[in-house]
Amino acid sequence: MDWSQKHLNLPGILSPVTRQIKVLAASKDETRILSNEIYYGNKRILIIGDSLSVGWDGTQVLKDNYPTVLKRLLNPKTLNNSFSSAGSQIAGNDNGTPIFDLSNNVSRILKGNTIKNTDIIVLEIGINDLDYSRNNLGYVQQKLQANIQRLRNANPTIKIFGILPVTSYMPIKQSNYAIDQLKRALTDVYFSFGIPVINVTDFGVANYPSDLGDKLVHPNQTTYRQMAKVISHWMTSNYIMLSGEHDSKQLFSSNGWQKNESNQWQYAVNNVLQSDYHEINGRSYYFDPKTKALVTNRNIKYLGNQWYADKTGVLLKR
Repeated sequence: MDWSQKHLNLPGILSPVTRQIKVLAASKDETRILSNEIYYGNKRILIIGDSLSVGWDGTQVLKDNYPTVLKRLLNPKTLNNSFSSAGSQIAGNDNGTPIFDLSNNVSRILKGNTIKNTDIIVLEIGINDLDYSRNNLGYVQQKLQANIQRLRNANPTIKIFGILPVTSYMPIKQSNYAIDQLKRALTDVYFSFGIPVINVTDFGVANYPSDLGDKLVHPNQTTYRQMAKVISHWMTSNYIMLSGEHDSKQLFSSNGWQKNESNQWQYAVNNVLQSDYHEINGRSYYFDPKTKALVTNRNIKYLGNQWYADKTGVLLKR
């Protein structure tokens, strides 16, 4: 049994154990069902995502991206996709156009009245952590958990849906974990809040390079429309799950490299940030005792020895 089946009672639909309901068809159009009008007609939806939520296909932003199609299918009061940013990661320190990490993006959202005028948040993020980040997976979980808590604290009435990343066919990735490990880790965070989650690839979305505009990670137009239809069906079938969302009490542990909001590299062992001299994977490093940040490009004196920390932080003995 794979990881998704252990979490789920239906392939692809990841929901905390709770009561299911039957959704009745309202018309011949399979994408317009009764619960759309009952539940989503007066809802204000905010999407927080990466390039998939922007609608990037590898060369251009497509007109019928999944948020645009999803808006037509769900027919909510409003759907705000202005806080989706190509290249966004859950963990990191990107704070400028066009890339925002989740922490800085949530800070932007909380500065205005956006969160107060939101009923439902759709979170679609994580693939860039896999492809472009060296942050350890536990740290990614911590950042997702912390930012969901920030959003919930700012508006305790909001409800959240989680969308897991699609498969990446990038030949070289910066992370040291696989896509299934990332999906499992993000699911654990969402479930700790009682948030329903969908794995769209279980519905045949973006399962092959031919489904992608760049053959690497960004869907083509057909796949974006399919993605929107799958998400729409899932949201209309699972809105009852939102009533079970709650605060997260689970502890997620950071083990390994992590970059903080000050753009500093640190190293954690069971959530304890390392300080002073440390050997990691056969290389020597020095971490500032006060900030716990990796020291680079300077001379170090430690226990009577002289060292030079190069641009990567590796210590060279003088």
